[in-house]
Amino acid sequence: MSMQRVDLYPAELPAKWFGGSWIKASVLVALAVLLMIFSPWFVNSGALSTQMKVAVNHDADYVQSLSQTVQPVSQLSHHLDDQLKQANYIGTALIVRHGQIVLQAGYGQADYQKNRPNTAQSLYHIASLEKAMTAALIVQQIEAGKLTYETKLSHFYPGVVNASKITIRQLLTMTSGLRQEKQPQSFESQADNVAYSARHADQVASPGDGAAWSYQPVNYRLLAGIVMQLTHSKFSTVFNQIFNDHYHLDIVGYQDFNRNAKMSLGYQENLDSPVAVSLVEKQRETGTGNVAMSTGMLYRFYRLVFDQKLVEHPQQMLQTMPPATYASGMYQQPNNCRTAHGIFNGYEPSVVISNDGQNAVILLSNQYYKGHSFEELSHHLYQEVVSASSTR
Repeated sequence: MSMQRVDLYPAELPAKWFGGSWIKASVLVALAVLLMIFSPWFVNSGALSTQMKVAVNHDADYVQSLSQTVQPVSQLSHHLDDQLKQANYIGTALIVRHGQIVLQAGYGQADYQKNRPNTAQSLYHIASLEKAMTAALIVQQIEAGKLTYETKLSHFYPGVVNASKITIRQLLTMTSGLRQEKQPQSFESQADNVAYSARHADQVASPGDGAAWSYQPVNYRLLAGIVMQLTHSKFSTVFNQIFNDHYHLDIVGYQDFNRNAKMSLGYQENLDSPVAVSLVEKQRETGTGNVAMSTGMLYRFYRLVFDQKLVEHPQQMLQTMPPATYASGMYQQPNNCRTAHGIFNGYEPSVVISNDGQNAVILLSNQYYKGHSFEELSHHLYQEVVSASSTR
């Protein structure tokens, strides 16, 4: 008995596949023609490319969108752009409405001497906005069972005044009653810097509820020190592992900022030369404000918090102690949004963002001097965004 062949030559394959049917052959030819006609349309429309689709829709949920320049196209975005220009705004603006980026663009120069403009990818010192990141690192330790919101400061820095009465919650809300007036002129490590703060912290009020609130960076310097004690690592190491290695926020530390091609130099009233900042001024802001970011990545950080991706219970992290409205680097506002603001040697970051992150105005400016602030502008633009009609 002969064996049946299963290896068919190419010439025999079509006949075998179609079973001799001319109808099947015609269908295949027709499908091939349709594919050739419509495949360019699919590619150009973005149906085969998520990145193309993102570029068209400017969806703020997509990381790719957060690094793109989004020029004004709607009546609302043109109106917002006009107000930024009329205010002589210098920096990068990111404006999100209903989860869509309506505007993201640079204004003015990142380097006036080199005529290098600010762009959507420009990096700015975020100053005190870093405190929200320090808070997130502490809350991660809480959720890992390493401490609680009611753990006393004396577990880590027993020599601080009132340490046995001050809780982690009070440090997060700046209701500890602590302040630090004397600043170090040099130190050998981040832990040494925090130890200096612990030795020189004194009392501005008795620890308690929001009535004892006082904005004092020493609270967050001590929180950074607690992170180091719990992880047995440098604060910058933990910071980079979480925010850069894991969440890819591309945050730049002060050590690398001046070497980064995307940096924006900080200016005051005089735009002829940037502000000179000493190394120790940056070094001593451990956990309180010595890193730089782009507008898009800063927005993504807040979304990671609000969307329960960075911490499991953001409502606990952001719980205030009335009558004060500050917690974890942000202020709770009565109109269902939160704000954050900072100042650092010519830089002024301002953020207004809804509690769900769907509406936001982020202004990272590289110009600040006394009596000249863009903070009010950020609040005004946010009101324009949330009050605009759906057709505008």
